[in-house]
Amino acid sequence: MTDSRDYLHRTFMGLGTAVSELFGKSSQELTNLFTSYIGAEIGKMLLEKGLVSRDMPIPELIGVLARELEFGDRFEITSSAGSVTLKIVDCNVCPGKVGGETFVTSVCPIPGIIKGAIDTVKGTSGEGYAKLKPGEGCEIISMTDPEES
Repeated sequence: MTDSRDYLHRTFMGLGTAVSELFGKSSQELTNLFTSYIGAEIGKMLLEKGLVSRDMPIPELIGVLARELEFGDRFEITSSAGSVTLKIVDCNVCPGKVGGETFVTSVCPIPGIIKGAIDTVKGTSGEGYAKLKPGEGCEIISMTDPEES
């Protein structure tokens, strides 16, 4: 991982810590909200660089996000009717795994980033956030247009 990526990941960890300390048990929901704005800016940047396009299928878009932001050393993306699942093994972002921080609830920035980026790239305003299933390999499940899966 490059130093610049490490700084970015430490930024996410600091945001998670701040949200957890300031707002307590609802920290994942607030982290989703805050990081969706980060995702929107990242979506704009990916469009400007030509790395994504408005007609790119959501699974491919999530793959670009995962690679560009180096979410994890290993990940896989699967699609089924109406949803896309990003499973990350060896996460590079998790405040608990990377920084050793302990939180009452999860404070993962990835669901919010995915939502913000998808909404910006696709020009949509999606309902809700990707669902997080923490574990040894975390799963982020994003709802999509069934025709895109």
